[in-house]
Amino acid sequence: MSGYRQHDRFVWSARDGLRWLTWRAGGATAVFPTRSGGVSPSPWDSLNLGLSVGDDTVRVSQNRRRLCAALDLPAERMVIPHQVHETNVRWVGSGEAGRGVDDVRTALPDCDGLVTAEPNVVLAVSTADCLPVVIVAAGADGPLLAAVHAGWRGVDAGIAGKAAVMLARRGRLVAAAIGPSIGPCCFVVDEELRARFARRFPASVAAPSWAAPSAAGTDVRGVNLWAAVVADLVEAGVPDDAIDVAGVCVSCDARFFSHRRDAGLTGRHLTLAWIPTADAQSRGGAVAAGE
Repeated sequence: MSGYRQHDRFVWSARDGLRWLTWRAGGATAVFPTRSGGVSPSPWDSLNLGLSVGDDTVRVSQNRRRLCAALDLPAERMVIPHQVHETNVRWVGSGEAGRGVDDVRTALPDCDGLVTAEPNVVLAVSTADCLPVVIVAAGADGPLLAAVHAGWRGVDAGIAGKAAVMLARRGRLVAAAIGPSIGPCCFVVDEELRARFARRFPASVAAPSWAAPSAAGTDVRGVNLWAAVVADLVEAGVPDDAIDVAGVCVSCDARFFSHRRDAGLTGRHLTLAWIPTADAQSRGGAVAAGE
């Protein structure tokens, strides 16, 4: 899978003390933030973007607005779902903008994937180990975009492929990205779950052949969720050489939150994905930051 080795479209960016990975393809933009630059104290330090982990809601709202300000995005354009580790994927537009931004009670219910064709509607999915997956298609009237939260249950049930198929009904699949998430080095499971993934996604239990930083330390009991999602996307029709994997294990990398590493006492990231207007693309905003 050549796409599994291609992650050069991920670029580090920084602004106002925040740092994130930016990915652009097919007329869409996605951002995968680190945990730095926010106002939350330990154990959520510091850019906690999750409202359901015990942090003060005022601080979380401030963190969300700090991130949006650094990206030149109106926070009120975000759409945030209430995630349930299932495969519900929903089309959204301006009518859903603002859902879940400051109050979990307004989040889109029972939804782990969002799809839009509308520019400047900011799709947001929450993770702290699970895979944030972004998919882009070329439609007759412009880009089509999906953002998916994929825990191991969602990966096994095929949520990424389901979202890709929804886009493919209205356009041509052109690119996808898998952001920072738990890697095969740290997603160690019991034999029953490993056998389950081996049946559905044989590549997910194979020895990694790509040059990711954590590859040498991969546990033989681990499952490679990145490889499973790549296989799901390819089966749905995304070109394999257009699938970019960040290859960053959040459990290994202290710049990110990890539910497993921190025994549940940690914050949450929000992956943001949107279709910029031509004017927004020309304005830019953040500065590139080398590693």
